[in-house]
Amino acid sequence: MTSANERTERRLVISESTQSAIAQLLAVESWLASGGKRGTLMPPLRDYTVELSAVAAAEEAIDGRLSDEALAIFAAGSEFLAERYGMRLGMVGANTEDAHAAGVPKSLVAVGVDGGAFLCLPATPALGERPRLVIASNGGTSTRREPLERWLLDRVDEALDDLELSEADQRRLDGDEVLQRFVPELVASAETPAAENLARRVKHAKFGVGSVIREVLGGPEPKLEIEFDSGDKRVLLARFVSDVSRAS
Repeated sequence: MTSANERTERRLVISESTQSAIAQLLAVESWLASGGKRGTLMPPLRDYTVELSAVAAAEEAIDGRLSDEALAIFAAGSEFLAERYGMRLGMVGANTEDAHAAGVPKSLVAVGVDGGAFLCLPATPALGERPRLVIASNGGTSTRREPLERWLLDRVDEALDDLELSEADQRRLDGDEVLQRFVPELVASAETPAAENLARRVKHAKFGVGSVIREVLGGPEPKLEIEFDSGDKRVLLARFVSDVSRAS
């Protein structure tokens, strides 16, 4: 595969329709969080970025390359998509591992989950191909494809629930100002102070000692992604490991 280390800082290249759909969802989230206050139907004014090191770790976990559309979703940091569908960059490895174990083709990367279905994008997206979300259920034996921007716009309606926007608000939501507020980018990793870079060390009866990379959210029991000193990386139930001192 193409190494994520070859990536450089740049603006993510996505279709205007996908950019608009994500921007609209961010605007609606902001508006709902404010209690529907006038003037809040806009994506928050902030940087929408994803760090190169985080992308490298995710792509190593899936042994594939994430499309710019997938990275744009993660850069958006939508609380709605993260909470409802597990769409977080840090969960791509675990979600994809679960999807492949359930029978979903290895050509797909699970960028999220919806109940018993996996929300997937191609592991090696074709250049210029219109992005389509593959919704795989029943161990990958049942799939349907939907244009990504259409699926995202449906999430805007889902977030609004039964609320209806005024005609003026709908025009604003469809306008260029909302679209242009969301500009997703790849950026270099921020430097972490040494004191914050001390990984939690744990021990497993079979795999030995390793460092915790992250906690895996979702599921009935907490899980940890661990890089063992042997070089092996695994996602394990937290109850199967014990903490050790850094001197170990």
